[in-house]
Amino acid sequence: MATRKKTKKAPRDPSKPKGAPRNKKNVLELASGKIAIYATPRISHAMEEVVGDMTLYNGVRMLQVIEAAYIQGRKDGARSVFDDMEKRIKESQKLIPHKNPGKPKRKA
Repeated sequence: MATRKKTKKAPRDPSKPKGAPRNKKNVLELASGKIAIYATPRISHAMEEVVGDMTLYNGVRMLQVIEAAYIQGRKDGARSVFDDMEKRIKESQKLIPHKNPGKPKRKA
């Protein structure tokens, strides 16, 4: 069996500028406080467009829709986990032969 030689990566050059961050921090101001939402630049731009000229009524309605979608997503995620667990339990029950205990055999 051949072994691989471990090669070390060269350290990052400090004079080279870092790349752009993948996620952008967006701060939404609510009546109860501020919420920081980290999202990709594409989502950040869409969020700025939607929130830009929103009235209080439209904001509340949008919050209700987003909350309903979030709750439904949690339910769907939990459902898929439980379905997967049940499937694996059934597979394991098929692998292990089980016989109900009965009257022991007589010794001759």
